[in-house]
Amino acid sequence: MIKVEHLYKSFDGKPVLNDISVEYEPGKCNMIIGASGSGKTVLLKNLIGLLEPDSGEICYGDMKLSEMSYKQKKNLRQKIGVLFQGSALFDFATVIENVMFPMEFFTDWSAVQRRERARYCLEKVNVVGSDDKYPNELSGGMQKRVGIARAIALNPEYLFCDEPNSGLDPYTSILIDRLISDLTKEFNMTTVVNTHDMNSILEIGDKIAFISNGSMLWQGDRHTILQTECKELRDFVCANTLARNIIEGK
Repeated sequence: MIKVEHLYKSFDGKPVLNDISVEYEPGKCNMIIGASGSGKTVLLKNLIGLLEPDSGEICYGDMKLSEMSYKQKKNLRQKIGVLFQGSALFDFATVIENVMFPMEFFTDWSAVQRRERARYCLEKVNVVGSDDKYPNELSGGMQKRVGIARAIALNPEYLFCDEPNSGLDPYTSILIDRLISDLTKEFNMTTVVNTHDMNSILEIGDKIAFISNGSMLWQGDRHTILQTECKELRDFVCANTLARNIIEGK
């Protein structure tokens, strides 16, 4: 479990996160939602240690991130998998080399063991027969799958996904959503997904936290979000629905 307590973050004196408190549970797709500029990406970066909060605490289990030693933080990083918005695959490396990459830094496994683990992860995301291809030879959806395979390569306890459906068509987006949800439950990971995609929210949102202008205004799940009385969240939901209807010609 990840617990966030009274988190504040500002840039150049301008508040970006204001008193954020939330818990992220294992075996669930925990979602951070909100419009662009709401602060959800800054929250995600604080969670994985790319930014440090001005005040407040982030706890992994019973350990506070701010009090961890360098060695403890290094050990924690081995338990974290990240799927970046653009997949962030290395263009110069093949599919299997991309998946093996974190193992070379954080394990003492042999080359054979790393390759076996990489193939296992690729099979889990339904990428077979593409070991020696390069990222530019793959579709956007396939690149996301390879990104997920790399993110789970070290069998993480925590999985962070930043806009996993960005740039994907609706059908592929649903497949990626279900893949993330299935892997979360199979490996009992604490998964945190940063998104503004209503399809994703309604498809896999086990626990949802809505941020607006840096403040946490609502928490719930996909079953209760459409009944919310929070005006800002209703506006967010309606804006997403309107945009989708316009695109689909409804």
